Amino acid sequence: VNFYAADAKMGLHQDRDEQDFDAPVVSVSLGDDCLFRVGQNTREGGTKSFRLKSGDVVVLGGEGRLAFHGVDRIYPATSALLKNGGRINLTLRRVTVPAEAVQPAGGRSGLT
Repeated sequence: VNFYAADAKMGLHQDRDEQDFDAPVVSVSLGDDCLFRVGQNTREGGTKSFRLKSGDVVVLGGEGRLAFHGVDRIYPATSALLKNGGRINLTLRRVTVPAEAVQPAGGRSGLT
């Protein structure tokens, strides 16, 4: 959970904290609108920007899982959800490799 004040920005970045990039990253926007920008998997190439409103969901998965993305600006007073304004972003991600994907040295997972 991240809170962004009315003057906040988030530069272009990749979500690389996870052990496994197979699972998508899901982002839920709540509160004031923001200008969201997304590009390629490298810093080269163009980007596209679009406005996210409260309740919008962005999914970065598949080939776009490691796309550079960020928030260029918050649009103050565009939502009454938060008493003092701002934006909350809920980021949902799988941070560990699923147990069925982990195998001990002998090649058997031990799962039944």
